[in-house]
Amino acid sequence: MRKLCAAILSAAICLSVSGAPAWASEHQSTLSAGYLHARTNAPGSDNLNGINVKYRY
Repeated sequence: MRKLCAAILSAAICLSVSGAPAWASEHQSTLSAGYLHARTNAPGSDNLNGINVKYRY
């Protein structure tokens, strides 16, 4: 259940943020955010987790 909620939340964020730059005109600033969660099976590698926030002015 927790994975399903996380998938729905990240899909909603991606859809809402991906449309923001399309609506921005030349004189408006935009904000975008993203989240990464990946597991790798390679020996010696860590799981990748991170948040990316960009502000364009």
